[in-house]
Amino acid sequence: MGFDARSDEEYGHIPLCTICTRQLRGPNEIENVKEPFNCALCFGVLDEKFVDEVVAEVKKIYASSGYDSRSFLLAINMPVTAILREALYEIAYQIPSSDGTLSMVPFKLRIVNAYLEKIRNVRGATGLSPSLNSDLILTLTFVNDEFNKNDIDYLMKEFPSDFQVSRKRLRYTSVADTVLSMYTKVRIASLTHKLNREYALIYKMASPSASCIYTVSFERNPLFIAGRYCKFSRNMSQSPWSASTDIPRITGQSVSEKIGAPFIKETGCDITRFVASGREDIDVRMLGTGRPFVLQLINPKKISSFQGHNLKTTLKRLEDDINKNLDVKVLPGLKQITSDQASLIKISQDEKRKLYTGYCYSTRKLDELVLNELRHKAPIEVIQKTPVRVLKRRPLLERRRTIFSIAALKLDDHHFLVRMETQAGTYVKEFVHGDFGRTRPSLADLLDVECGEIDILELDVEGVDMEWPPK
Repeated sequence: MGFDARSDEEYGHIPLCTICTRQLRGPNEIENVKEPFNCALCFGVLDEKFVDEVVAEVKKIYASSGYDSRSFLLAINMPVTAILREALYEIAYQIPSSDGTLSMVPFKLRIVNAYLEKIRNVRGATGLSPSLNSDLILTLTFVNDEFNKNDIDYLMKEFPSDFQVSRKRLRYTSVADTVLSMYTKVRIASLTHKLNREYALIYKMASPSASCIYTVSFERNPLFIAGRYCKFSRNMSQSPWSASTDIPRITGQSVSEKIGAPFIKETGCDITRFVASGREDIDVRMLGTGRPFVLQLINPKKISSFQGHNLKTTLKRLEDDINKNLDVKVLPGLKQITSDQASLIKISQDEKRKLYTGYCYSTRKLDELVLNELRHKAPIEVIQKTPVRVLKRRPLLERRRTIFSIAALKLDDHHFLVRMETQAGTYVKEFVHGDFGRTRPSLADLLDVECGEIDILELDVEGVDMEWPPK
């Protein structure tokens, strides 16, 4: 077959199963393993009985999964050792003159073809057909870590710098555990182009002693729903929260849960992820044109109602379901968007503007002339240290924010309304009362009263300046 004396000798000592022998060495060669899982290259995953076992598990899991897909995209995760051996085999032994039926076909492609063929044959049981454009991903993961330590020792002799461990990582794990965690497919891919034939021939391709452990999983690409919400309660958080780490989170009573619940029921998704353009405090209402948000539906099972002509009707129905809540409403115009569009909600956060109205109290009798003068003092640049009320969960920083406009309306001798347009990220409550001097200038400073003599009793967000949902 064209091998030199040394490679022919080494080649004969690589234990291969029947299928790998036929595909790589030719139909006239003889297999030299007792069990298919003893194969030093495929680890037995090409064995017909093993494939049938895995495919049976695929059928079982899909039947109980609830997906409404008609197609799937196959992804296969092989043991890292198998990936290394494929590269070494190609460098040391693979030659164009081989009689193998698939000798020049990439190893992973041989695996994919074997399983695709079987799954295609059981389409009647699953209703699935393979498609590169499918949003349902079937992942087969095969695990064998029997040779990981030997592989690392082999690679470290030639590439010690690629397995160096930083002192920081050693604070938490041992050297051995850290090095093992560095033995990944990505690292192997970065090293294989450095290997030469002489070094590849040194590697001993020993037989596995047991079959691979395997797992079967289905996962669908997420759906993204964009919209704007209003919140009319002064006792509701944007997401589930707890007053203390010792107290369980309050569930079912947040904005994200009330908006997400109808979508979970509709799609059977595993979980939802709620991302908004900022967040209001529990005791702050969100009024006006609402706050932009994205609801990510992770691994949805049923999506036929979101396809084609069904989409518009479905979103309107879910909008109506959400708006049965008294405290949370979504504005008309929910929209399904792409992942790239969803990421726009977090871009240029500090450049956005927000409109607030606050109901305030002053211990000192109010001077209407002083209140009227406020409108002439904007724009105002304020410097804010992290508020005392959030210091336990946020780092101590100093932020510069701008108040673009401000106006006040006296209600009585001690109460007034203040309306302001601010840069996103401004701590409005602290701007009003000063936060023990941590915000300068504060509204108290502008009205020439002592810090603490003015407080905010109620606050409403009336606008978030952002074009949303995206066109």
